[in-house]
Amino acid sequence: MKITKYPQSCIVIENGAERLIIDPGSFVSQKFTAESLLPVDAILISHEHQDHADPGLIQNLLKNKKVPVIANDSTQIVLGDVVSRVVKDNETLEIGSFKITCRELPHVDMIDGTKGPKNTGYIINDIFFHPGDGIKIDNLTIDSAAVPIAGPDISPKDIFGFIKDIGASTVIPIHYDYFPANPKFYEEIFKSQGLVAKFVILDNGQSCEI
Repeated sequence: MKITKYPQSCIVIENGAERLIIDPGSFVSQKFTAESLLPVDAILISHEHQDHADPGLIQNLLKNKKVPVIANDSTQIVLGDVVSRVVKDNETLEIGSFKITCRELPHVDMIDGTKGPKNTGYIINDIFFHPGDGIKIDNLTIDSAAVPIAGPDISPKDIFGFIKDIGASTVIPIHYDYFPANPKFYEEIFKSQGLVAKFVILDNGQSCEI
């Protein structure tokens, strides 16, 4: 599969001619047009925060082709008819050649210490995990993952522990546009602590194969 990173937490996944977009948020729409992200066969949203779900961008992605917009029930309440399919924890669905498994995991705490919204991560074809704004999950081992490295309550210790817990051998850093962070720094410091996962640091619009 081909993975392309866009601002904040947006990831485009390609499998042959089929494409998924995960978390097309407000930072994406500031720098990229909807047309530059197309085509798309499904849109996955982890939670309702605007940096993960920009309703205007999503509507523009749907202008010429109606595809499923998938999210949890909490996100559907906020976004309304933008969401066309509501999913539950541990639900599995198939869209073309994509097998998508939905896993709830806690959103990191907010700046004031309150709990974040309901957050759904997505396992794609059993090899790649996008956790939204979550960094703790039980009973998951995965080869590759997007990993948020900055946020209101994300520490280096949290990131290190999350990568170890899921056993990822390939890590794509995300979520450092609003709370700035240097992914190269984390790669170096984690290596000094014995973490063997490979960091694939992508510029916006840059791709890799997994």
